[in-house]
Amino acid sequence: MNFDPYRNETPPLREVLPGGAVLLTTPMATAHAVTLGVWLRTGSQDEPDGLGGISHFLEHMVFKGSTERSAFEIANTFDSMGAAVDAFTTKDAVAFTMKVLPEYFEQVVRLLAEMLLKPAFDPKLVALEQSVVVEEIQEALDTPDDRLHDAFAARLYGKHRRGRPILGSPGAVRSFNPDLLKSNHPRIFSGPNMVISMAGNIQDKFRDVVVDCFDAPPHPEFDDLRFRETTTSPVKAAIVDLDLDELDPFSLEITSPIIQTYFEVGNLGVALGHPDRLPVFLLTNILGGGMSSRIFQAVREREGLAYTVYNYNDMGRDTGLVSCAGSCSPEKLERIIDVISVEYDRLIAEGLRDSEILNNRAQIKSQLIFSLEGMVNKMFRAARNEIYYGRFVPVEELVDKVDSVEGDDLVRCAKSYFDPESLLVATHGPDIGMQQEL
Repeated sequence: MNFDPYRNETPPLREVLPGGAVLLTTPMATAHAVTLGVWLRTGSQDEPDGLGGISHFLEHMVFKGSTERSAFEIANTFDSMGAAVDAFTTKDAVAFTMKVLPEYFEQVVRLLAEMLLKPAFDPKLVALEQSVVVEEIQEALDTPDDRLHDAFAARLYGKHRRGRPILGSPGAVRSFNPDLLKSNHPRIFSGPNMVISMAGNIQDKFRDVVVDCFDAPPHPEFDDLRFRETTTSPVKAAIVDLDLDELDPFSLEITSPIIQTYFEVGNLGVALGHPDRLPVFLLTNILGGGMSSRIFQAVREREGLAYTVYNYNDMGRDTGLVSCAGSCSPEKLERIIDVISVEYDRLIAEGLRDSEILNNRAQIKSQLIFSLEGMVNKMFRAARNEIYYGRFVPVEELVDKVDSVEGDDLVRCAKSYFDPESLLVATHGPDIGMQQEL
């Protein structure tokens, strides 16, 4: 009996269309619906100087009317066919996703293509959306952990564009006039910058529909838009624009009239293609990825210092970061930082128990295999593999690599990325002198 059915995984059918877009097709015999995503290989970190936030703004604007239909007509048509349509922008990519019943697939795909490839950029609606996005930026500034994370990432990444906020700045957003949008849209939405991934109940004609809608020729000015500068040094060397005589490179503090103090303690990490990717992923889980993790147990379960505390990593295609984040009462912050440092030092000095490594391998492998379930997961996974690696990476390959990570690998990576002496401590909380009791 085969207890590892994931080792028989069938990769998606990959086809490069004449115009340069990549089409990925994952049929699922048991699915009743179809999901499709149109992904752009570039995100906020790929934007030229002065255009920070334009990817996210274009994501908004394509919903505001095409050359043939108004924004309401587009929304009403999607709704009339029961289509679930969504979009998001990250540092690495922009995605437009849909989920629909097979009988409405062709109409919905044609409407999605019209929306993405023929936006109207009506001046009145551009101005309106500028106001909306500025409100979104201000809302993020009013969200304590969001504001802290943006500042934390900007400090760690230094000059690397990954440190820029996805939303951009109010000044940049207000500069995105219709002419500027019309000149940048064709390059960003060019065929070679597109990955189209579909999964589910795929019928024979669906491939031809997608090709007919999205096989536009590349824009004559198109080039590989992806930003390639890398940042791999520790936090000390990453802080490139600071006067270290006036500013502590290992400390960042924001004060606001809020109640709790939010914190991030971290360092530059690794890119998705780096050999240390899986050891760092395992370390993140071991330190603060679940209820049995070291940081969660030490901070919350043993000392009751915080309700929220966790470790995470942000891995992009050419750099990344690692962090322990959470929030607490201001008077508990110093103790939490001490506890985090002690746990990191203990792991580096003592290593890990075999049972701890085995348990965390099982957790990571389970997460990977769970990603095989569901057509939306399959659509996302196929697209991300294409964007990040240029190929489909079988789960079997990842599972085998996770099983090959040893204790020595984890300790070596802990020394490189979690050494308490090289971590940036960033906080956002009240001015203690101004704080009043509730």
